[in-house]
Amino acid sequence: MHKHVVIPIVFLLLGSVLVGLLGVSSGRIDSERIALETDVTAAQVQIRLESCVDTRKKLVDALANTPWTSRQDLLDRWASQAGNYYPLAGGIQALNYIDRNWVIRSVFPAESNQAALNANLRGHPEVSVTAAIGTAETANQMTRSSIIELLQSGKGFALYQPISSGSGQLLGFVNGVFRTTDLLASCLSEQRLRDRFVVSLFDGEQLFYQQPAAASGRHHLVNRTIDVVGMPWRLEISPLQDYVEASSGKLDRGWVALGMLFSILLALAVRSSLLKQRDLRDSEDKYRLLVENQTDMLVKVNPQGEFLYISPSYCEAFGKTEAELLGRHFMPLVHEADQEHTARSLESLKTPPHSSYHEQRAMTRDGWRWLGWSNTAVLDDHGHIAAITAVGRDITDIKKLESRFAHSQKMKAFGEMAGGITHDFNNLLQVIFGNVDFILKKAGQDEEVRERLERICQVVERAMTLTQKLSTLSRQEVTQKELFDLNEFSNELLELLRHTLPSSIDLSCVPHREPLRIEADKMLLEQVLLNLSFNARDALDSIGRIEISLDERQLDERFIGWESDMDPGAYALIEVRDSGRGIDPDVLPRIFDPFFTTKEKGTGSGLGLANCYSIIKQHKGLILVESTPGEGTCFSIYLPLFGSLQEPPQPADPGQ
Repeated sequence: MHKHVVIPIVFLLLGSVLVGLLGVSSGRIDSERIALETDVTAAQVQIRLESCVDTRKKLVDALANTPWTSRQDLLDRWASQAGNYYPLAGGIQALNYIDRNWVIRSVFPAESNQAALNANLRGHPEVSVTAAIGTAETANQMTRSSIIELLQSGKGFALYQPISSGSGQLLGFVNGVFRTTDLLASCLSEQRLRDRFVVSLFDGEQLFYQQPAAASGRHHLVNRTIDVVGMPWRLEISPLQDYVEASSGKLDRGWVALGMLFSILLALAVRSSLLKQRDLRDSEDKYRLLVENQTDMLVKVNPQGEFLYISPSYCEAFGKTEAELLGRHFMPLVHEADQEHTARSLESLKTPPHSSYHEQRAMTRDGWRWLGWSNTAVLDDHGHIAAITAVGRDITDIKKLESRFAHSQKMKAFGEMAGGITHDFNNLLQVIFGNVDFILKKAGQDEEVRERLERICQVVERAMTLTQKLSTLSRQEVTQKELFDLNEFSNELLELLRHTLPSSIDLSCVPHREPLRIEADKMLLEQVLLNLSFNARDALDSIGRIEISLDERQLDERFIGWESDMDPGAYALIEVRDSGRGIDPDVLPRIFDPFFTTKEKGTGSGLGLANCYSIIKQHKGLILVESTPGEGTCFSIYLPLFGSLQEPPQPADPGQ
């Protein structure tokens, strides 16, 4: 059973039994009743004092186990971290930071503890102080001093808990200082206890606490031992003489009922306290587990945009530590073109529903990435924004898939339009060409007329070539597919390119270690690779490097995205890479658009790359491009592999 069940039951049973015994033995002498009451009270005080000291011990331990990185980190963040723990329990005089040289470097709260700041504890007049710090340093565990005269005035004791860095280096000590009068006043505040009993506490033989201060009578003295960080206190409780004299009558049923009620309330109070501690611990564990292990990024900023909290996933994505980001403004990490949009999104949080969403590019450790942020305002009691929490996710791959889908839809629509007019337009050109050719064959034409007619034929032939390209673009061209190995095909293509491209271009091909068999139209695939190679030549200004490499890739549904004519599986990858001037980022999204060209007027139709795109789509493949200005361009072509790579198809038996 859990302690939040066991301890209240123990309290309830103990209280009920003792009160019941007092009721049953109401006829006995008053001294027996008072002795039992004193025993119960002593047990309760013992448990409460041990619980009280243990709670504050855990606060000191928790502060020491805060992830500290260095002595400077301790000095910088001590006030804020100690300020988080200080209000959680009463009776704490100070939470100090002592460095490795035993010098108090930081105190909290500062106003009431200035007398202790920069004190060198090696010269402390109390031997128990130096002994406790020495033991904490050598044994690496929490220790305490005896009851001493505090530097801040008054009597009390101090706890010392070593602080270590992540690498195990000693950074100093957490020094919890407790003035005994304040601590015990917060732990033993019931008026009933003060009115009926003398409570005395001894550290060794030293009496350091007694209430009432001038007490008379030592009847029914009860001794208890209270464990305080390995050095016990002795608790003495005895009833006040006035209380003994006032209780000379029999214990009536009203007092029994009140005793039972007190036991029940105490048990309920203990259970409530334990449940709150359990729920708080579970909540902290769940929050830590959720925040520190989720892949989404979580941040909290103040209304000025300065970081108040950063999740580990955010630090991982941006390649920065929490210390580097806390207190800094987030906007410098955002792409300049997206800063205004981001600011407007956060500005909208001032009005209901106090939430917004925006997408932005940010400079992560992997370069510029698209991030989607869901923002929520944290409002104060006056309805003003006190802070902003935001959950972010990397949507770069989604943006790329959306771009590919949009381009695919655009190419499909253009192909349908081109397919609708290509056939009729080609028939009209055939009629024009036939009639002009007929006129040319007739005798009696003068030289000027013949020359003009021949020019008409040339223009018609160019127009017919354009309709052929449009036919390819609309995927109406008949393909003649065959099964072949890309490695052999690339060697043949390489020989053709060596005779075509200038010798000043370093041309190379990197084949795959295994055969890459595909089913494709060799002529159309050769047209694609020649087009890409010639574009690379133009980007190099005939001086540089062109590399064609072959590989195998396994594509999943996430990579394929909205490409409905592609299936997950094994694909051959052809990469055409050059070291040219690259493609401008503003141009890159339109690189496969029909009739779009960056060449000078009259030197290109703008259908080359558009046809490459359509040819690859006819083969149920995919063509992508990556380019950085000044660093070159890489076109990646994915084509479905035919059959197994390890077991090539066997030729058919001629006898069958």
